[in-house]
Amino acid sequence: MRTKDVNMLSGSITKGLLVICIPVMIMNVIQSMFNIVDMTILKSFDTDGMAVGAVGVCGSLITLISNLVVGISTGSNVIIAKYIGKGEQQNINRAAGTSIAFSAVGGLALAVIGVSCAELFLRWVNCPEELFSRAVLYFRLYFAGIPLLMIYNFCSSALRASGNSRRIMMISITGGVVKVCMTCLLVAAFRMGIVGVALATIISWLAFAAMGLISLFRSNGSVKLYMDHLRFYRPELPQILRIGVPSGLQMGLYSVANVMISSAVNSFGAQATTGISIANTFDGLLYNICHATSLAVMPFVSQNIGAGNVKRASKSVWKGILLTVGIGAFFGALSAIFSGPLSSIMSDDPVVIDYSRQKMIIISSTYFICGINDIFNAALRGMGKPTFPTVTTLIFMCGLRFAWVYFVFPLFPNLTFLYLVWPIGWVASIICGLCVYFPTMKKLAKQHEPAA
Repeated sequence: MRTKDVNMLSGSITKGLLVICIPVMIMNVIQSMFNIVDMTILKSFDTDGMAVGAVGVCGSLITLISNLVVGISTGSNVIIAKYIGKGEQQNINRAAGTSIAFSAVGGLALAVIGVSCAELFLRWVNCPEELFSRAVLYFRLYFAGIPLLMIYNFCSSALRASGNSRRIMMISITGGVVKVCMTCLLVAAFRMGIVGVALATIISWLAFAAMGLISLFRSNGSVKLYMDHLRFYRPELPQILRIGVPSGLQMGLYSVANVMISSAVNSFGAQATTGISIANTFDGLLYNICHATSLAVMPFVSQNIGAGNVKRASKSVWKGILLTVGIGAFFGALSAIFSGPLSSIMSDDPVVIDYSRQKMIIISSTYFICGINDIFNAALRGMGKPTFPTVTTLIFMCGLRFAWVYFVFPLFPNLTFLYLVWPIGWVASIICGLCVYFPTMKKLAKQHEPAA
């Protein structure tokens, strides 16, 4: 085991999980803070008060595609981690090369779709007319850079499979500093508005992707990228897609459900749209804190199952749940308590702030439940069961929210009631996940029992 890798096959599970997830949490928090700084700069130089709303209205759609990218990249994480557990170095190299090659090709495809269908997508979410033209411009610029984001996410996923999350954290912080500096230059100095925000984002992604690739090429750890492995391999590509596509669909379905919610909120007007956009910024920060533990649990489960140590894989799941409950409940309470002052950072309008507070109080205080659900989903992916989390997401995050928005919400048309669908769906999904987790873990334990 190299010094930069985390030994997931022996030693303290809690310490190993913390070594992986704390850098991810720090990275995600700093990234979210950078995004808040971006929006604050944009607000400060916004002449008519519509720029923040124009960027924010794209948020649910952007999150949909971003989650799809992140979800698909988990396929490489699981497969590479299993190869590490088995000690199959040649297969690790092949899987890493296949992942990066796929990220480049898949990123170009997503860019074409996003740029060409911007107007259609924004019509789907009931984008207010006064925000529409600038939202379309921002959306197209954003998606032009998606290939860079996809390459970086697959690089991160490969590095995380060996537990090297500190390197990812340093890349993310450096790229975030680049983003803020470019936003200050393009928005504050050159007064380029939402175009400046979009260009600053693309430039930061270029930095992310370059540093991620350099890290993999120069790695002295378990996972290293070689030029002659940058192509599609069988069976690595089908295995990555078998795990990654359902995971991507699952995360994409989360976002589809949120798009439906956003569509309902957008019907209340531009102030509600801006308010939920602000709340989403802080909720996204909290989600990344809660989600970080699941990113640590997944390679722990994959590596230990690959090594045949099912008992240790199971322990990592339950220790991960304890961590995410403690961390998520603490930060969720802080977010709910200080929802007003936090919202006022990005808006001076008391109506907008009130809309933001409504969502933050309900969602922030219950986000630890989402963290538990994410850990069971990550564990099932690590156990080779990627389809089930997708099915439960389709039912409880997409189907339930659709029914709630179009059939239940009209009976009680207030936003506080609308937001209750989040924790209800998370709890239902956890219950179903437990019904699959226990039998699957028991089956794996029998498969890896030593011969009598």
